[in-house]
Amino acid sequence: MALGREDRSEEFLEHARRAYGDLRNPYYGFFSDALRNNRWKSLLDGFGEFLDVEDWTDPLDVSVSYALEPHRRSRSGWLLWLSAVGPYALLAYGDDPDTPLARADVVTAFGEDRPAEEKRIIEMLRESGLTLLSAEEIEATVDFHPPDGRFPVSTFVMLFGESDVPWWLV
Repeated sequence: MALGREDRSEEFLEHARRAYGDLRNPYYGFFSDALRNNRWKSLLDGFGEFLDVEDWTDPLDVSVSYALEPHRRSRSGWLLWLSAVGPYALLAYGDDPDTPLARADVVTAFGEDRPAEEKRIIEMLRESGLTLLSAEEIEATVDFHPPDGRFPVSTFVMLFGESDVPWWLV
């Protein structure tokens, strides 16, 4: 049975409680531990076999972030966020982290008309135990209090970092 949206929100909150402790006074130290442990190294090394991988992680976030581009730069690439809070990833079409994204850029499944590299990225993320999140999932608000006092915030803020949903920042 597939989990409904309500069930997924509770799943996100449970991972957040394990990572942050108190969601009204979150502890962010777990992220520096995740960076030191480098739990994504083998996945990223695998991507490096067929993609150029550029790290644009912000140490103030709670995710690692990468631009992924085909070795043959004949097509655009992807932007990838890997959450340190739980087994979640956000994948979107794009080449430059500084270029605004659109909601439609989010990738949750492989399309037949998409490049083979995309299928491989998705397969590798799933084989690593990561779940690709949809635009709707990261836009949902949650009962989480980041240090800047915003409340409620998007699931993106809780799972990936202090900035908000990428297409809300335009």
